[in-house]
Amino acid sequence: MTDRKPPSIQLSRLDPGGAGRGWSDEAPAFHNDIDLADPRRFEGVLLRRFCAAGVDFTIAFILSCVLWLANCMATIATLGLLSLPALVLAPIVIHVAMATYLMAEPRGATLGMRAAGLRVVNLDGRKLDHVQAFLMTAMYFATVTVFFPVLAVGFFADRARLLHDIVVGTIVVRADPD
Repeated sequence: MTDRKPPSIQLSRLDPGGAGRGWSDEAPAFHNDIDLADPRRFEGVLLRRFCAAGVDFTIAFILSCVLWLANCMATIATLGLLSLPALVLAPIVIHVAMATYLMAEPRGATLGMRAAGLRVVNLDGRKLDHVQAFLMTAMYFATVTVFFPVLAVGFFADRARLLHDIVVGTIVVRADPD
């Protein structure tokens, strides 16, 4: 038998520059790595997160109310077979999809987080990818629905990280510490 090694492929980061409008042109201040050693990044994060979650839930509720009208039409068309599952699952699916998409973009924040001046980064200080953003959102919903008091972990954890942040490997910081 011969000792054959499979060919290795070197992966590198894609250059955001290039032809056309790239994500670096859109938000130049948000694609840089975050300095996680700055203690000002973590001041007041828990209260801001609470307010941001309220804004995000309000937006998801408004979108769900709009879809409720479509659900009424679907109820008539399907003789009520899809009405209850659609009504129950719509707010969760809307919130998970919205949060996953927005946290994985260069700004790294949902609409509520942007309003509160927060953003989510991974442990290296870089933006999240879509898988990490989805896992963070799914773990958040699992934490909130299964055992709400577990959110108190943020009062005792380093850098005010919540349980789903610790499991997924993310940190919520202030977007602008000044």
